Amino acid sequence: MKTIPWLLLLLLVMACNRKNDDAILARGQSFRLIRTDYYGLPANPSSFRSTRYDYDENNLIREVITDNSTGAVETKQVYRWLTGNVLRVEQHFTNPPWSGSFLAGLPLKMYSYNETLYNADTTIRERKNYIVQPDNTIDYRSSTKFEYDSQKQVTRRNTYTTDGKLASYTLFQYDNRGNVTREDRYTDVSKGARPNISTTYEYDNAPNPYRTVGLHSEISWYMSTNNIVRQKSINLVSASNTDEQWTYEYRSDGYPARQIYADGRKEDFIYSN
Repeated sequence: MKTIPWLLLLLLVMACNRKNDDAILARGQSFRLIRTDYYGLPANPSSFRSTRYDYDENNLIREVITDNSTGAVETKQVYRWLTGNVLRVEQHFTNPPWSGSFLAGLPLKMYSYNETLYNADTTIRERKNYIVQPDNTIDYRSSTKFEYDSQKQVTRRNTYTTDGKLASYTLFQYDNRGNVTREDRYTDVSKGARPNISTTYEYDNAPNPYRTVGLHSEISWYMSTNNIVRQKSINLVSASNTDEQWTYEYRSDGYPARQIYADGRKEDFIYSN
């Protein structure tokens, strides 16, 4: 990224945020991301995927459906409110998600689901994860609990085993716009341990379309205010690292119309208006 004096950068960010906020408010509650179209490399047209976001009459997400290059449904997420503060998200696949092969024409089947318990202030208290076995019995696998700062930003995510022992945790850092700038994941939970994987993020100044979907997630792509333009991960155990970058094309209201990968792949964003 180019080096910009801090005060000028802050003024640019504030001005851009005001513009984007005005555009969002003018849209009203019905403005939503309704589809994303992912295009793989031209040499592999079968990698095309189209994902549809379906909402109920209250503009709450109801289903997320992904079609493959032939137009057949390949995966589906179903959102069911069991009570006023418990949301179940079911993961349906045509093929087992752990399978290395793919068979066409198979029906959708639920392989897993999670149930999220919300606090009164709409923050997530706990998420429990379940696996559906081949005989349709349900196995409880893990749970995740969340800690927050005064701005209701997730500062720590704790993952527990089936017997309630802390298995791993992730610490989050943010910039002044509400973007996750760093995640440190610890799988050694002993006192004084170093993180196993450290990931840092850089962002543009445009509004993140996934926030309009209302997906209550702790994943940076969905929870941050703006769009990720660079993601760097360092595995401190194996000493391996990755560095991924993206650029965007934008609509007149500031929302991204297209995300472009460094290797030529792209993803288009389609909105309700």
